Amino acid sequence: MRVDVVGLRNTLNFSFELDKSDGKYTERISMVQRKFTTKMPKGVTVADVHPDHLALIALLVAHPFVGRTFTVPWAVSERFAASCAKISKYKVEFDGADAPPYRASTKSRPALAFSGGADSTASLLVMPENTLSVFMDRPLKKKASMYNKSAALATVAYANKSGHEVLSLECDVEYIREPLGFATDLVPSIPILALAASQNIDAVAFGTVMESAYRIGHEKARDYANSSHFRFWGRMFEAAGLPLYLPVSGVSEVGTSKIVLNSAFHPYTRSCIRGEWPNACENCWKCFRKNMLEGKLSEGGVSEDYLVRGLAIPEVQKKMQAYPVSHENVLAWALQGCEGEVADMVLARLEGAERDLTYLESHFPPALALMPEHYREVTKTKLEQHLQPMQEAYWPSVTTHVMSPWLASDEAVAAKKSFDEFMLRQGKAV
Repeated sequence: MRVDVVGLRNTLNFSFELDKSDGKYTERISMVQRKFTTKMPKGVTVADVHPDHLALIALLVAHPFVGRTFTVPWAVSERFAASCAKISKYKVEFDGADAPPYRASTKSRPALAFSGGADSTASLLVMPENTLSVFMDRPLKKKASMYNKSAALATVAYANKSGHEVLSLECDVEYIREPLGFATDLVPSIPILALAASQNIDAVAFGTVMESAYRIGHEKARDYANSSHFRFWGRMFEAAGLPLYLPVSGVSEVGTSKIVLNSAFHPYTRSCIRGEWPNACENCWKCFRKNMLEGKLSEGGVSEDYLVRGLAIPEVQKKMQAYPVSHENVLAWALQGCEGEVADMVLARLEGAERDLTYLESHFPPALALMPEHYREVTKTKLEQHLQPMQEAYWPSVTTHVMSPWLASDEAVAAKKSFDEFMLRQGKAV
């Protein structure tokens, strides 16, 4: 595969030329478009973008689809080329490695890939005051997409009004692949990479929460700092002079919801990406999960009526059939202490029913290491205005917890059977 980039005023136009070994990631996911564009602030041109950042943008998009060789027809820094040489899946070829490495100057600042949801907003609230937030404005080209950005744009508007600097920049990269979506999970940083040199950015932040970083709430937790994902992409961003900054990677969805709930952003922040602002769709898995969290945090519990309504949502039914249920720790935390037959039945279906989940209300101190050193203290101070440090006794629950023994137990099998029977009695598909 070969990448080319052409700048037209403040727009970068990327195109890819594929050979027979390129284009397919899995049987289901493939590269169907050969080009995409991303906007930069007015006055910024391709000449203002560091060559390492252009190459990193291309890699974020192409990585899953490259067969044997990825050709970048411009020179990059020796530091970035050396990082790419460690890629084992394919070979990366550059037109030289004599470009000067990117180094932000004094008075630099971090940039946040801002989605407008609760996790992203919580990240903004625990980052330095001079953080530049960048919302990747995804143009809606296909009716097949259910994405509605009205809520995100409302949050962007409020953030700007309240003194935060937020840029909204268009990028149509999600149409590169089929099914529609991002080629890699860090793709939302593309507009940041394009403007990093002109805006003197020294780190790239994401609203990655503990459930995603450490995979708590999944069958097997991981020590994210030693994961293949962080080793690979952390190294690549570091080599580009823009280390990853994950301010809420040590915070559960429970914690990010609490941070936002206790802030002025609360009325303007909504994680649902389908409903038309100010209404959520109330018909998706994210609405179900986030509503349960907010109910527990603001009202002390989740009502039986809401559970019955939520379990009637087709997407919720599908998610609840997974074994284990995705983000089941969040659901279990929300249901613990609730009264009612439905709450008891759903809670029994979850591995977290039998564990002390109060640690989800605190932050995991070792995650501070997933941030550039000069930003750790400010983030720690801001986190602890909302959340206590997690007691060390709970740390293994974050990095090494395994659900497999419970999933194989007679108790878990019986609980799932009871749940399935309940759903059938309610006339809902299982």
